[in-house]
Amino acid sequence: MVNKHILFCKCGGERISHAMIDEIDLYLKRLPVEVTVLSDLCGLVANGNESLAELLSHEKDFLVIACYRRTMDLLFDQIRNDTYNKFSFSHINMLQSASNQEVIEKINGFIEGAQSISEHNEIADASNWPSWYPVIDYSRCTACGQCADFCLFGVYEKTENRIIVDNPHGCKNNCPACARVCPATAIIFPKYVNGGAIGGSDEIDALAEHKRQAMDIEQILGNDLYAALEKRKAKRRSIISDDAMNKALLERDKALTNSNSKKE
Repeated sequence: MVNKHILFCKCGGERISHAMIDEIDLYLKRLPVEVTVLSDLCGLVANGNESLAELLSHEKDFLVIACYRRTMDLLFDQIRNDTYNKFSFSHINMLQSASNQEVIEKINGFIEGAQSISEHNEIADASNWPSWYPVIDYSRCTACGQCADFCLFGVYEKTENRIIVDNPHGCKNNCPACARVCPATAIIFPKYVNGGAIGGSDEIDALAEHKRQAMDIEQILGNDLYAALEKRKAKRRSIISDDAMNKALLERDKALTNSNSKKE
């Protein structure tokens, strides 16, 4: 018999009501089943938490209680390793559940017939980082690079045929602007409170998203998208150059200080 194991994400953001999270957390503590509470799945994934990766390598019947299924699939795909190729799991979306009772009933359905093992653990992200960063849906991404050209903070890296979120910690909190200029609606922000495709919704209204995108692009960039992107690229290069110069000056001053100390 395969052991049943519940993963409960407490989010760390403002999308799911704290009252719901607290009630579900309290209910899970009473259950005779394996439960692992995740302080914030987004932060754990971005920071490369080894405990989480090791847990997912086990052959268990998992239930994940969190937000959208699409978001969960994309996050779990980022922590694959040699022993973990594709994480299979059941899912409860707290964002779309009508009530706490509905979530509890689904939990009860999952644990029915489970072995009576009461083990409760927690995997915590102690970084105090709000874990606001983009996640790319590669089933939609065309690798056009507009997100990387638009971002001023070096979050993305363009390779020959793929766009990578190379520096998630560089993303500015509560800024989903790059997702708004993505022509394929392939970028999501799991912490985005207003939902829709940007928030990781499982259902994407392509027509509505294209209308929204056209309005957003005009507001953010003006009528000439590519000219605006070129200006942003130039500004981003300037920021990077300034950062490099500042680091060089700090290193130079440190070297001078060390040299003077030795002479004395």
